[in-house]
Amino acid sequence: MNASDSSRILTAHVMHAQPSAPDPGLLECLPYRDFLELGAYETAPGLARGRLASVLREWSLREFEDVACLVLSELVTNGVAATAGLSWEGGRPPVRLWVRGGPSVVALLVWDATVGTPVPRAATYADEAGRGLMIVAELSAWWGFYYPAEMGGKVTWAVIDTA
Repeated sequence: MNASDSSRILTAHVMHAQPSAPDPGLLECLPYRDFLELGAYETAPGLARGRLASVLREWSLREFEDVACLVLSELVTNGVAATAGLSWEGGRPPVRLWVRGGPSVVALLVWDATVGTPVPRAATYADEAGRGLMIVAELSAWWGFYYPAEMGGKVTWAVIDTA
């Protein structure tokens, strides 16, 4: 998949109108862009964080690094967990990541092969998991998900701004 294909997928019409789809105008106006495809393995969140940290340094957007890496880690972890046990040609399904950046905004979009709705849940003190989307919601200006028409699955996204 080349950069123009990944850009087209991000702004493709969704199969069903989703009030949580990101604003395509915002995505298109952000000058910095990156794409990464990873296997849905336990190592994917760490690899995604490392790539994002490098890209944000390259773009001179280091002020986003801590928050963006934490949010991305949660989104990728959820994508990996959602696809666990999913049958996919050639092994595990991929988890795809798009990053868009500009002077005051970073947008993170993570695709996985499932259509399950990402729903925050109330984790108790004793729970070892279940806080990811609450963290995403707390640290992001906006977040949501949509179903891309061209590739199936879902994209869960978050926008982090300096406001």
